[in-house]
Amino acid sequence: MENQQKLFKGELMEELLRNYFLSLGYYVVRGVKFQYQDFDVSDIDLYLYGRASSLTRERINVDIKNKKSPQVFERIIWANGVMKLLGFDSCIVATTDEKPVIHSFGQLHNTVILDGSFLSKLRGKEIIDRFSEEELLAELSKHKSYKTYNKDWRYLYENSKSKLLNEQDYSGFNSTLILLKYFVEKSLVDVQKAEIATRMIYILLSHLLVIMDFILKDIAFLDTSIRMKRISEGLNYGNLGKDGVNKIIEIAYQIAGKNVVFSHQTNLDILIEYFSKLEISKKMYSWAKEFETLGYSKTFTNPNLIENIGLKGPLFVILDYMNIERRKFFNQYENAKSSKENEIVNDDLKSLNEKTKTEFEGNENNIDDSKIIKDSKEIVGKGNVRTKK
Repeated sequence: MENQQKLFKGELMEELLRNYFLSLGYYVVRGVKFQYQDFDVSDIDLYLYGRASSLTRERINVDIKNKKSPQVFERIIWANGVMKLLGFDSCIVATTDEKPVIHSFGQLHNTVILDGSFLSKLRGKEIIDRFSEEELLAELSKHKSYKTYNKDWRYLYENSKSKLLNEQDYSGFNSTLILLKYFVEKSLVDVQKAEIATRMIYILLSHLLVIMDFILKDIAFLDTSIRMKRISEGLNYGNLGKDGVNKIIEIAYQIAGKNVVFSHQTNLDILIEYFSKLEISKKMYSWAKEFETLGYSKTFTNPNLIENIGLKGPLFVILDYMNIERRKFFNQYENAKSSKENEIVNDDLKSLNEKTKTEFEGNENNIDDSKIIKDSKEIVGKGNVRTKK
């Protein structure tokens, strides 16, 4: 990925605020589409998710207007409406307006105001070692998705983000799991797309962990056996639960006039056992933030080089659930690295041959054979390539 894209004023402010809230410890997603039955209803500039304790979570929508005429009163009313519609805990309006009255109006309507004075302090800050949303979307637009007709990878990514607004439940978890599997498989079969596919694995895995973290807040202090049962019913039957699905099966039986079989995914036991562990539930929020950082970092980190060993746990579990060999998944990055090194070696050898040919044609009698042999050995050594004697 290349960092070439220039951001407009509004986009830059959204990125600066995203980094500000990340520094406060929130999990932050930018540019989330509020969808209803495949229709895009509206956009949420920033979605903030915070874990205050084992029992409480905080969800906040942020509206950002970096304009000369921000119409702040309308934005406060709009942000409040979105907050209530989505069942969030609070809302924030960031505006260039500096009038004192906007704070009292915001306080009256339970809205935090970040005014022009605050925003001006952010403008001088740099966005360090992170791709912007526009840069990521530009890269995703290069890859067609044969999973969805006439769409590219942006569609899959936007779809996953939208789950965080109104599907932070078992339905959203299962849907995100399907999207995650798509990118895991892409990383294995297409070397050219492996890096961007891996970034999407990191980002979607962070979405998955945030959804499960939100689910677990309601069952955190139940006995392990009961917690496992609740998670099992949720992953197997979705939001309807076992009773709800049984009712649907009963109705289907009455209509069809024959037995209707509901099949369970046996591999779900792997996820059920893992996510029911109390020690895992305590780490999911921090893991989600770390995976998000890996996905957006300008320096690509392949899974073998992840410093936090704990992050490999959820990755292992997802691979096991998908029946993908761990060794096969992790080895692909070593193979890609070796292939890249050999390409570099071949390019260097080609350059050396051209240089030698030029020198030879220019002065046939003064060629230093020992220097050529030495240069060749140094180049070959870069790729750890052995030459036959």
